[in-house]
Amino acid sequence: MIRQKSSVSILVSLVLFMLSGPVAQISAADGNTGATGVPEAVSARYQEAKDYYYLLIRDKTIQNKRANWQRGIRDFRRIYLDDPKGALAPRSLFMMAKMYYRMYMKFHNRSDLDESIAYYNNIWTIFPENSLADDALYWSAEIYRKDKNNPTQAAKLLKTQVMRFPHGDRYAQALNRLRELDAAHGTGLPRELTDSGAMAQLAKVLPVQYWSSDDYTRIVIRSSAPVTYTSSLLTGKENKTRRLHIDFNQSTIEEKYTTPVPVREGILRRIHSSRLDPSTVRVALEVTAISSYKIFSLDDPFRVIVDVRAPRKTIATSKPLPRVGREKIPAARRNENPSPVTPELKATRKRPVAPGTKSLSHTGRPETFIVLDEMNKWKPGTPESPAKGSPPRNLSLAQQLGLGVSRIVIDPGHGGKDPGAMAFDLREKDITLRVARKTANLLRDRHGYEVIMTRKKDRSMPLEERTAIANTSKADLFISIHVNAHPRKSTRGVETFFLNLATNTEAMRVAARENATSSHNISDLQDILSDLMQNSKIQESSVLADYVQNSLVSGLRQSNYPTRDLGVKQAPFYVLIGAEMPAILAEISFISNPEDARRLKEEAYLDEIARRIAAGVAGYVEHQTTAALRL
Repeated sequence: MIRQKSSVSILVSLVLFMLSGPVAQISAADGNTGATGVPEAVSARYQEAKDYYYLLIRDKTIQNKRANWQRGIRDFRRIYLDDPKGALAPRSLFMMAKMYYRMYMKFHNRSDLDESIAYYNNIWTIFPENSLADDALYWSAEIYRKDKNNPTQAAKLLKTQVMRFPHGDRYAQALNRLRELDAAHGTGLPRELTDSGAMAQLAKVLPVQYWSSDDYTRIVIRSSAPVTYTSSLLTGKENKTRRLHIDFNQSTIEEKYTTPVPVREGILRRIHSSRLDPSTVRVALEVTAISSYKIFSLDDPFRVIVDVRAPRKTIATSKPLPRVGREKIPAARRNENPSPVTPELKATRKRPVAPGTKSLSHTGRPETFIVLDEMNKWKPGTPESPAKGSPPRNLSLAQQLGLGVSRIVIDPGHGGKDPGAMAFDLREKDITLRVARKTANLLRDRHGYEVIMTRKKDRSMPLEERTAIANTSKADLFISIHVNAHPRKSTRGVETFFLNLATNTEAMRVAARENATSSHNISDLQDILSDLMQNSKIQESSVLADYVQNSLVSGLRQSNYPTRDLGVKQAPFYVLIGAEMPAILAEISFISNPEDARRLKEEAYLDEIARRIAAGVAGYVEHQTTAALRL
C-alpha cells in the first residue's frame, strides 16, 4: 500500500518506534483519572481543543485565517505526543486528519491533502483495533477518489477496509464505493464479494414512513445498515405530478414491500419502492409540487430523511413581520411574569391537524403508525376549547389582529421503550410527560393558545416524527421538554437549547445523549447541518430560548427553588432539525443530581416549571407582537 508521509507524520512514527512508552507520563498530581482511564486534566485539554474546532467551523471571522487552523491542529498534536498510546491518541489523530482536509477545502493547498491522508493512515495502521480505524480507511479512500482522482488507490484502500473490518459502521458504504469504482473504472472487486454469498451482505431497505400536509411532507426510509444513496428530481410540466427518486446502493428489498402505494394525502401522491438492479433499491416519491427538498441521514439506527416543500400560498399584508435577531433580554424584563390574558380561541379558526403517519405494511397496504386521536385536536366542546354557549373570553390585541402565535406543539421527550435518563427511581420519560401536560393546560387555559402534544401517553416515538407533527400541523412554536443528566452528580441547573452548530463539547454531549447516538455521529452531522438549517428559524428560536430560560431561572428562584443558570446554548438536536417554526429544547433539571431529583418528585416543583415555561412562551409572543405592531 502506498503510504504518503508528511514531515509531521514521520515525526509521529519515529516517536512511536523509538519509545516503548508514552513520551510524557502524567503523574497523579496532574489530576484524577476518569472512567476511560484518561486523566481529567488531559480530558479537559482535549475538550478545549474540540471546542476550538467547533468555533473554527462556525465563526467565519477566524476560519478564514490559516494560522488559526494550524493552532487547532497543534493543540491535538500536543495531546497525542504527550501519550501516543493513550485512549485519546487515535481521536487526536482523527481530528488532525479532519482539520487538514478542511484546510484543503478552504485554502486549496494540495499538501494539506497529503497531511490528512498521512494522519488517517496512522490511525488504521497504529490502532487497528480502534473503532475509528475503518472510518480512517474510508475517508482516505474518499480523498483519493474525489480530490486526487486516483480510483485505483481508492479501491485498494476500500478493499482493505471491507476485508479487515467486516463489522465496521462504514462497511456498507465501502462496498457501495467499491461497486461504483468497479463499474466506472474497472478496479475490480474482492472475490468474496462476487460469489453467491455477496447478496446476503446487502443492506435491506425497510418500509417507508411519511407525514404529509398541503405544503410539506417528510418521508423516513430506514435500512438495516448504513448505505450511500443518491437522489434525482425528474423534470415535469407545470401543474403535473413531480417524481423524486432516491437510490440506495448496495441494498435490496423484500418483494412484499415493492407494491406501489397510493397516498393522496397532502402533496404526497404515491410511494413506490423497487429493485433498480440486483444491488440498488429505488424509492420513488410522487408529489403534486416541489419548491425545494432536503435529504439527510441519521444514525442509530440508520435512516434517510426526505423533507419536501411545496410553494406556499402567501397573503399580502400591509406591514411585514420583523426580522428578529438574537438579543439580550433587559434585566427589567427577566423577572417579568406575563399577566394571564385568558383569551378564547376563535371557534372559526380551522387549521389542518397533522395527518396520520403511514408505513407500508407487510401486505403492501398502508398501515397507520400515528392515530389521529393521539394528538390534541381542538374541537368545540372539548376540554381544549370553550364549550358552546359559554361566555366569550377577552381576546388579546394580537389575536384580534390575527398576529402572533396561535398554535403550539409541546413535545415530551423520550417515551415507550426509550426511558431517557434514569436515576434515583426516576425516569426522564415520565417527568417530561407530566410537565408537558401541565404546560399544555396552562398555555390553553391561561394564555389562550391551541396546543398539540406529540404524545399524550407513554409510547415510543422517533425523533424525526416529532418535528414532522409540528410541520404538518402548521404550528407556530415547537417546545421539546427534557431532563438532563451528567456523570458528575454535583452538576445541576437549567439550560435551554436551540438548533445550531455546537459551540463546545458539553453541548455535544447533551445532544448525543438526547439524540440517542454517539458524539462521533453528531460531529459528522455538523458537517452538513448548515445546509439543513436554511429553513429553520434560528434567530427567532434563540430569542424564544432566552425568554424561556430567563423565566425558568427567575421563577424557580422566586419560588424558593435556587438553581444554577446554565444559559442558552446551541447544539445539533435531531428533534429540532427541519422545524419550520421557532423551536427550542428545554433541559429543566438534572435527574442525576440528588437535590434536583428530590425536587422532581414534588408536584409543586413540576407545577412551577410548567408555569415558567408557559410564562416564557407568553412573554416571547408578546414581545414579537409588540415588535410587529411598531412597524
